[in-house]
Amino acid sequence: MTGEKTRYEVTEIKVIRGTEAKTITSKQREGWELVTQQQGHLRTTITFRRPKPKTPWRLWATLGAAGVIILAGIITIGALQEDDSDASTTNAVATPSSEQSSPQPALEPAAEPAAPETAEMLTIDNNEDLARILHNGDYCGQPVADFAAQYADRTIQFDGHIAAMNNHGNYKTRYDILIGARDFDESDGRGPAFQLRDVNIVSDLQLTGPDIPDTLGVKDTLRVTAVVEEFEEKTCLLQLEPVSTEIR
Repeated sequence: MTGEKTRYEVTEIKVIRGTEAKTITSKQREGWELVTQQQGHLRTTITFRRPKPKTPWRLWATLGAAGVIILAGIITIGALQEDDSDASTTNAVATPSSEQSSPQPALEPAAEPAAPETAEMLTIDNNEDLARILHNGDYCGQPVADFAAQYADRTIQFDGHIAAMNNHGNYKTRYDILIGARDFDESDGRGPAFQLRDVNIVSDLQLTGPDIPDTLGVKDTLRVTAVVEEFEEKTCLLQLEPVSTEIR
C-alpha cells in the first residue's frame, strides 16, 4: 500500500550521566533512532524510536478468504445434523454428561509475591571498592569517578572528619561541608573529597551520638552515613546526600 504513514514504537531508558554515548550506540545497532535526551541531577532519560513492522495485508486477506470457506462448510454440516430425531435430542438433553456431574477441583490460593530485597549498606568491611578509594591518594582520579557511577543511589558509611565548612550562598544556616576520610591529619590527604552540599546541620545531617555539640566545625570527627549522588569532574567533589551523622 503506497502513501501509508510510517508508524513508530517508542522506548525510554534512564542511564547514569556519563554513559549516554555507550547506550545510544548499543540501541542504534538494534535499529533504534535517538529522539531526545533529558539530563537530570544524577541520570539522563533517553528516548528512542523505530518503525513498527508493516502489517502483511495480502497474507491476512488470504487467510480471511480461507476462513470464509471453512465457516461455510461448518454451517452446511450443522444444517444436515438438524434432521436428527427429536427423541434423540431429548435423550441427549435429559442425560447429564460425566463432565457436568463430576466435582470441580478446588483452586489453589495464589502465592504471595516475595518482598523486595533491601540493598546492603556499603562499608570498608563489606566493599573493597569503598575501602580502596578511601585510601587512594588521587581524590580526582578515575577510580573515584568509577565508584560514583557504579554505586550511585547506594548508601555508604565511613569514618571521616570535617575538612572545610562554608555557608551555602547567602544562607546563614545552610552549609557546604567538605568531608575527609578518617581523623583530621594535615599529612594525610588520601580519599575522595566528599561534599554535603546545601545542608542544614539540624534537619539534614540528622546528628546522633552520646554527646551532640551545639555547633560543628573543622576537624570534628564523624561517622557519615549517606547516599552516593554523583562525581563532579570539574570540581573533583563526590556529592553525598546525608542519611545520618554520628559524632565520634
